[in-house]
Amino acid sequence: MSNRRDIQFTFNPHNKATILDCSFIVDHSNGNGLGIRSLKNSGRIANVYMNTSATPAAGNPNPQAGIIVVQLQDNYNRLLSAFGGRVVPLSGSNLNVDASDAALTIGNAYVITSLGTSTAADWVALGVPANITPAVGVAFIAAATGAGTGTGHVQVPASTGSGIFSIEALGDANLANSNGAYTLGNSNGMQLILACYKANGTGSTPLLAAPADGTVISLVLYMNNSAQGV
Repeated sequence: MSNRRDIQFTFNPHNKATILDCSFIVDHSNGNGLGIRSLKNSGRIANVYMNTSATPAAGNPNPQAGIIVVQLQDNYNRLLSAFGGRVVPLSGSNLNVDASDAALTIGNAYVITSLGTSTAADWVALGVPANITPAVGVAFIAAATGAGTGTGHVQVPASTGSGIFSIEALGDANLANSNGAYTLGNSNGMQLILACYKANGTGSTPLLAAPADGTVISLVLYMNNSAQGV
């Protein structure tokens, strides 16, 4: 958390402007039947579903590959904007970081997957900034091919990244509010359907595609929560 005295208010012409956010990991074969795992949300996003190869969980319509179904707890006046970000999945192959293995390439990016017995000094020598505590998930630029004798591991980003370049909304989300059966905060409010796209071989035509398993997707929804909004 920043200790700076940043501006604490956002001024806009919309009454009760609300920002909802969530993140999750794409995992189409996970046994939970959701098509995702590790959903972290702001408390107003009830469910996120994607295509699954397992038995679909209750409520999961098991959409085609590349589709994301987001169910909100509440109804909203309007969806003003939606943003989607992605964290690249890793290669799946661990590299040793000890000096004798010399498995790293100076200048390349790596992500820590296991601290092992490697010390904080080892990680600093490898390129982790001295003011950042080494931890699983920390990314850094290699400053050495290896350091120390510890058993830590890193991985490189997957060469194809997430496999998608765009996440876009389908239809008019403002028409997808719950009807009279709606109950406030009871996971049956507005529903959003999003589509993921990649480029084809020539890069000229977007194609609906599933993000690579292990991709972390972050969604930010900017909502108007008042019928008096502009």
